[in-house]
Amino acid sequence: MTSDERSELLSRYRDGPRRLKESVAGASIAQLDGAPPEPGWSARENVHHVSDVAIMAGLRLRMMLLDIEVEMWPIDGDIMQKRLRNNSRPVTPALRTVEALVESAASILDSLSEDEWTQPRPMPGNASRSVEDWLAASVRHVDEHIDQIRYALTGTC
Repeated sequence: MTSDERSELLSRYRDGPRRLKESVAGASIAQLDGAPPEPGWSARENVHHVSDVAIMAGLRLRMMLLDIEVEMWPIDGDIMQKRLRNNSRPVTPALRTVEALVESAASILDSLSEDEWTQPRPMPGNASRSVEDWLAASVRHVDEHIDQIRYALTGTC
């Protein structure tokens, strides 16, 4: 990845909280809780999922930079939704959580050297992942869930 590509990806990462908030702006409680046209999560559940995963991703980033082997905890999203009661909690705290976590992680990312961005970090099973990989996955995850929110609210992406 070139430094320009990385800068663009970092800009998209920073913009994720705004886009997430915008995706549910003006939605009524009934719309937030409405089931999507096919089995899936409501807009409310998607917002909470993004927040929950952002919490874990922030921890993973820090562990990577501390050279602690990052355990990729298996996440069953449906169990997470049920046990954390994501279908009934307000979305505003989750949106603020995502915003704060992204701001915090971005301040770390801004300070990294080229080597810190690209160095393969150990993962379970003899795998490795760079901070660039982490950033790309984080951006992709938010993009996917914004699409799911639009689908849950409108039936289209």
